[in-house]
Amino acid sequence: MNTKTTKKNLNKAQLDKNKDSKNSQLDWLEFALETLVKKGPDALKIIPLCELKGVTKGSFYHHFKNRNVFIDTLMTHWYQKRTLDFIEQANTQSSPMEKLNKLDQVIASQQSEAEMHIRAWALKEPSIAIHLGKIDQQRQDYLAQCYAELGLPKEEAQDIALMAYANFLGMQQIHPRPSIETVLRVTAMASQAFLPMPKDN
Repeated sequence: MNTKTTKKNLNKAQLDKNKDSKNSQLDWLEFALETLVKKGPDALKIIPLCELKGVTKGSFYHHFKNRNVFIDTLMTHWYQKRTLDFIEQANTQSSPMEKLNKLDQVIASQQSEAEMHIRAWALKEPSIAIHLGKIDQQRQDYLAQCYAELGLPKEEAQDIALMAYANFLGMQQIHPRPSIETVLRVTAMASQAFLPMPKDN
């Protein structure tokens, strides 16, 4: 095989690789989240989504058996990306207060637009609501764990976690919407009023 042929094959392999990455399952999921924000949940039906992406239905079915599998995979991806990954980053800190502060920093550094669209979608798509139930419980459990580590009784820690989380979600429904920094600051202010005062050494 001569050098020219080898170079041609390498270029074709690179193009194929780029094409594959543009239509990988992860790319489909990220594209779906972007589409949800821009065009709403109706655009996440198979044909409209393929048309927006500029691909055939075969590309969709290569990764997802049907739309139900697609939705489950999308919500599992969202759960990993916006809940488990956030918790993992918060857990790089040692003390519970440092974990809570780190969690706020991570949330503030990320775009939150898709969150509200997913919650609106859940009003029409029961399977989304099921996934949100799991996500919301995981987030509250983590907050409650941190509050309990600060010295609060278990039930009180759970109540404050519920209050803080409800404040966080509710403030994002206000129009005009407060900045995420304001949401986090006010939410922390409300929850910290119930936390034990640090003891002087």
